[in-house]
Amino acid sequence: MRAARYPRAHARAYRTRILAHAGVAAILMLVTLVGQRAGGGAASGPAPALRVSALSLPGLAAAAPAASVTRLDARAVPLTVVAPAVQQEIVIRATDTTQQALSVLGQRVASASASPAAATARTGNERVVASRTEERLRFYQYVVQEGDTVSGIAARFGIGTAYIAWNNVHVISDQDALTVGSRLQIPAVDGILHQVRVGETLTDIAAQYDAKVTDITGFSANGLAGNPNLLREGSTILVPAGKIAPRPALSLRPAPAAQAAAPAPAASAPGRARFIWPVVNNVTSFFGPSHPLGIDIEAPYVPVAAAAAGQVVFAGGDRCCSYGYNVVLRHEGGLETRYAHLSSIAVALGQFVEQGATLGISGATGRATGAHLHFEVSLNGNIVNPMGAGYLP
Repeated sequence: MRAARYPRAHARAYRTRILAHAGVAAILMLVTLVGQRAGGGAASGPAPALRVSALSLPGLAAAAPAASVTRLDARAVPLTVVAPAVQQEIVIRATDTTQQALSVLGQRVASASASPAAATARTGNERVVASRTEERLRFYQYVVQEGDTVSGIAARFGIGTAYIAWNNVHVISDQDALTVGSRLQIPAVDGILHQVRVGETLTDIAAQYDAKVTDITGFSANGLAGNPNLLREGSTILVPAGKIAPRPALSLRPAPAAQAAAPAPAASAPGRARFIWPVVNNVTSFFGPSHPLGIDIEAPYVPVAAAAAGQVVFAGGDRCCSYGYNVVLRHEGGLETRYAHLSSIAVALGQFVEQGATLGISGATGRATGAHLHFEVSLNGNIVNPMGAGYLP
């Protein structure tokens, strides 16, 4: 009925739709023909990509894509791993440093584990032992070998023969028979090893050995760094180029054929003996040309008494050589007494002691063939016979 009322308008709308559909069909046919011609002209090469977007037309559904993707191909990308360059010289240098560090560590362990610490080196038939670093610089310990002589040892160390005798109390001359296995202290240069007493100055020491103060302070192993004020009482220093003046003629007491027993200690009387015997036992070595520094008394690890009241001006030494552990007392009237080869010391540097006070225990430190006491008396710096008039009773 509606179409009957408006016949012309209805016919006009119908024609418009037909024309629109025909136009769309024509466009689609045109697109298809263009695609076929482009594909046929490039048959020998890859087909060009035809990007088709979805079309939306009035009254039609969205257009589908012209083709579907079935595989995605990607070109391979090479991967390169780059390691940092290593220089050979750096590796070698690192190895050297490691070995040096291990060497230093080994030396520290060795020095800490030895008692006393000692390092031994052999050159031919020569055996040298250095007990501590500072001693290695001031003097060497030499162990006597078969066939050794004083002059031969001195020549090997490049020092004068006299310096062997001056630094070892048991060596008197080159003719002395050296005991195989015994130890000598050999100064690093021509010089005298001196044990610094309480109150001594470098001027006093230099005058005693006819040496120069500047030579003493300039010798690096003394640790003075050119400054006399750094001198330490109780230390041992080396006096370069020092000399010991010839001793005066000995006042001897004839030695008996057999060992003599020392008398019992007694208080000194006016005008008579000033000392008491430090140990009461047999005298095994008397004062004389073959033993010019005092007497030896048999003393198998017993207390050692002060022969007279005085001040401890030295207490120390080295157990390896010469006097070993020893104590020196200063008395009135320019007298000094020395008690050597002790196994232990019971007094301190600078201490004042009374007659009869225990100074330590006898022993066999230093140059000793058995436990005994070496007893010395000096007057104004000159060694005298302890059994001479006015000393021991």
